[in-house]
Formats: sequence, C-alpha cells, structure tokens
Amino acid sequence: MEKIGITHVLKISESGYNEFWLRDMIHHDPSILGLGDLQAVMKEMSQPQGGRLDLLLRDPSDDSFYEVEIQLGATDESHIVRTIEYWDNNKKLWPKRSHTAVLVAEEITSRFFNVVHLLSMAVPIIGIQVNLVKVGETTALHFTKVLDSYEEPEDEEPSQQGYDEKHWVDNYPGALECARWYRGILTESYGDIPIKYFEAYISLAVGEVARVWIYKRKNDRALVEVKYAEGDIAQAIDYLTSEGVTQGTRDNKFLSFNNVTLQQLKDKQTAHRWIVQKLAPRYLKDAKA
Repeated sequence: MEKIGITHVLKISESGYNEFWLRDMIHHDPSILGLGDLQAVMKEMSQPQGGRLDLLLRDPSDDSFYEVEIQLGATDESHIVRTIEYWDNNKKLWPKRSHTAVLVAEEITSRFFNVVHLLSMAVPIIGIQVNLVKVGETTALHFTKVLDSYEEPEDEEPSQQGYDEKHWVDNYPGALECARWYRGILTESYGDIPIKYFEAYISLAVGEVARVWIYKRKNDRALVEVKYAEGDIAQAIDYLTSEGVTQGTRDNKFLSFNNVTLQQLKDKQTAHRWIVQKLAPRYLKDAKA
C-alpha cells in the first residue's frame, strides 16, 4: 500500500513568522489566494481616517480591485470592521471599478459568518483561511476560501431595489444584449425564462431557480456565468476548450466567460447551446419532453 503523508497544522506566529511575512508572500504571488491571476498594486496603502490597507490587488481582466486584510489567529471584530472600512474607502476613491473585500485569517470564526450574512447584500466580501502545514520535512502555506458572499444570489436573490431594464439600456446596453441573447437560447429548451435586473448583474432563472448571471463590464462587454448542474465539469471544460471557447471556473460549480461581447457569444453559439442542454437541471428537460 502506498504510504500517504500526514499533515500537521502549525501556528504561523509560533513558527517564527508574522503578518508582514505573510503579506509579502501574497504580494509576491497573489495567485496563491485562489482568486485568479491577480496582480499586486500596493501594500500598506494609507487610509484617509488612519491605518493602512495590507494589500491592494487587481484583476487585469476587468480592472476590478480586491482590498485584502491579513490577520494571524482567529478573526475578530476590529479586523472585520477594518476590512469593510478599507473596502468602502477605495470604493469611494475609484467608484467606477468593482471592489471586493477580502479577509485572510488563520481561523474564520462563526462570528465572522454571522456578520457577513448581515452585510453580504451590501458588501461583496470573501473569507480565506490560511494555514501553515507541514508534511514530513516540508512546510507550506495552504489557502482555503471558506466564504464568498458573491455566491448568495444563486439561491435567494436580494430585492431588485428599483433597478429595471431601463437602467441597463441607459448604462450597460452591451451587457443587456448579451443577457437577451442568452435568454433566447435558454427559451429554446425551457420555455419562458424569468429575468431579473439588479445594479451590477442580470439573472436568468430556469424552473424558478437562477442558473445564469450576466455581470456588467466596460466597453459593452459582459461576464456570463452559468451554474453547472449535471455530470463532471471537466467534461464541459474539455468540450469548450476543443471548440476554442475561453472559459473559467469557480468553486467547481460555475463556468464563466469573461469580457465577452454579443458577437463573441454568437460566434460560439453552438458551444453555448451545448452548455444549455448539458448544464440545465435534468428533471426540467425530462418534464419539457
């Protein structure tokens, strides 16, 4: 029988390291957070009311920002408040960019979950647990995303707060056209598809469950995300790659197509129709048949 190593979780501070060391490790390679190919913009960024943001990261695909606070040990109230405060400061400084608050800690406590649940409709916030692990003589950092408020709309969406189709016609017509097109190919298989309009995204529901989200992007582009429902997602990735469709994945449940135009969707319509057929709930397809 193959011998499998056993990991041992170590306290970062007790191992001779501190927050500045962890900050520099992330700054050197932001991809270790597991949030994509982010770029480091700044560390120890001064804030108007005092204090310093540990790290400011940027997603080059859409110019969105991630405000990252780091804490050794368990999350506490002061770091939670600080993370949200720094996120809000940068949101005011760059109002046209998308911003996400990120708290990295050795232990994400239940209190953090409770606070984020209350704030998640107003603040996109991610909780990442970091551990220093040892296997044999090798020591390594391990990051796990344990909470992402971005996921909440998939089951129960917030109220529309007055946003309607006109909001998108006036501000993001290109993304709206992408949503209309995707609704059209969903309708071919599932009949009437409810559409809901929010400030930053549009959702499309199949069987009263949101399955597709279209997010605003600059220059008449959109981020299209489809919730995977059937089979092995690797099969979908292999197929899309063979068809020359650039895609990403999130949490092994979603396929995403970032910075796409309506024409790019149309150019790959065969692949997207395949997605609709393969990824929608099987019981709904059986019912329609």
